[in-house]
Amino acid sequence: MRKIILSVAALLAATASPTFAADLPARKAAAPEPPPPPAWTGFYAGVNGGYSWTSSNAITQSYVDTASGGFVTNAALGNIPFQTQAPNQGFIGGGQVGFNWQFDNRFVVGVEADLQGLTGGDGTVNVISGNSATSFSRGIAEIGTVRGRVGYLVTPTVLVFGSGGLAYGQGSLTGNYYGAWTPPVQLIDYETQTLAGFAAGGGVEWLFLPKWSVKAEYLYYDLGALTTTGVQYSYKTGGAQQISTAQSTTRFDGHIVRVGVNYHVNWGGPPNLFGRQ
Repeated sequence: MRKIILSVAALLAATASPTFAADLPARKAAAPEPPPPPAWTGFYAGVNGGYSWTSSNAITQSYVDTASGGFVTNAALGNIPFQTQAPNQGFIGGGQVGFNWQFDNRFVVGVEADLQGLTGGDGTVNVISGNSATSFSRGIAEIGTVRGRVGYLVTPTVLVFGSGGLAYGQGSLTGNYYGAWTPPVQLIDYETQTLAGFAAGGGVEWLFLPKWSVKAEYLYYDLGALTTTGVQYSYKTGGAQQISTAQSTTRFDGHIVRVGVNYHVNWGGPPNLFGRQ
């Protein structure tokens, strides 16, 4: 009798097992990994340093005479130049501030403003002839930009970007004229102005620590042309008073290559890729 009861119990258990299995809760599939948080969103500030050199180096002189014997005549004789070359190049350094906004986990847009000074930014050329000596110089004291930035995240911590916007800087241009003419000439033509134009370029930035990044960048800038106010030289020809004028013009455009370090402030934002603020 006992054997019969055990056999029936075993049969009932085997028959009911699929029903019991169906009633058990199914194990859920593993949830997909969430996308990385927007680690680049927020404000940043930093410093930069690099090298700058000009693209247009010419200083062009224009001369006007009411008669022969002034600047035009001496320029035609080779005593003073119609055009000279005065390149500007040197180290550059300063700082930048900006704001980034990361979206779609792959794209970063933002705005950046920077200002830097140049060392050795003045270019000077001297021209000496038999009866005259002239000196021309030009330079940029500082240069700054306000640019928009658009970037793509090659990896969550490596950003490749392009940028473009406003550029500004203080340019200066000088022409010194010394001539053993009749009468002798000693004139200085000088002008300095804050110029505005554009800058464009691109680079790469690496977020190597939770709040720190390094970047390498190239920029082309064009601040436009600067013209001096001009100088006048009075002389007599055949007893009549004559006027001779001189004026100089140059263009300020060039190239910047630099590296920089930024500190990022993620105010109120989500945790960054490193898992902490």
